[in-house]
Amino acid sequence: MHRAEAVPNKIRYEIGQKRCTFCGIFLSIDDTRCICCKAVLRTKPRSKKKD
Repeated sequence: MHRAEAVPNKIRYEIGQKRCTFCGIFLSIDDTRCICCKAVLRTKPRSKKKD
């Protein structure tokens, strides 16, 4: 399986992991789409809301 190894959340995107927002998992693959649902993977963290 292509599921990513556990690392601190703040560096997941920096080391190349991508998140599928539908499946809720991080993947370590070169493709831009999820292997199970074909959704576009998130490659950058969401921006934080301003107070």
